[in-house]
Amino acid sequence: MNITGRQIRAARGLLGWKMEELADKANLTRITIRQIENETVQPQEKSMAKIYAVFDKFGIEFLPDEGMRIRKQDVRSYSGKAGYRQFLDHVYETLKKGGNIRQFNFGDMRYLPNEEAFVADHFLRMGTISGLDARVIETGDETKHKLQYCTYRKLDKKFKDMSPWYLYGEYLTLSLYETGGKREFITIRSKLLTERYLKEFDIFWNMSTPDKKKKGSK
Repeated sequence: MNITGRQIRAARGLLGWKMEELADKANLTRITIRQIENETVQPQEKSMAKIYAVFDKFGIEFLPDEGMRIRKQDVRSYSGKAGYRQFLDHVYETLKKGGNIRQFNFGDMRYLPNEEAFVADHFLRMGTISGLDARVIETGDETKHKLQYCTYRKLDKKFKDMSPWYLYGEYLTLSLYETGGKREFITIRSKLLTERYLKEFDIFWNMSTPDKKKKGSK
């Protein structure tokens, strides 16, 4: 979702932040924030992603038609390329001090060809996290180049039509829509849900076959 300068100003006002505070949290300059808010420049995608990630962390939800509000419940939706980047940023921010990832029928290579630059950067930063336990179950040879921080197993192809999902920390992400390079996800924060899906994952993990290559070089 694209956000406007007026939404950024309004979000700052709701949180009681000065420009300097947003600039500091987003690792940008005050001049950059002012230019983006006044819409005197075409902002870089990376800069907007940083601003969005900061507000998202502090519970601000941006709405269509330039609306915004404080999130009342921790349900997030992500769509398109910008949404996918926001999703990956949230995964990293949630797990940068360690934690669990469980991917069921949700291979990384499904999305990498369409988003090469920032997805590759995301993989690199995830590989620097200590205390990360990332496990992936696939129903085919989708991931040709295994990621160092992930352990892979293969499940019988008769399960290939089961719904893909991605679990990180206390967040469960479901894929609502996919076609070509387009996608839409919904992420729900629920300790109860993640505990149930972890149990389901463990059942399929024990049914699956360890990948011969195990972890990769990327």
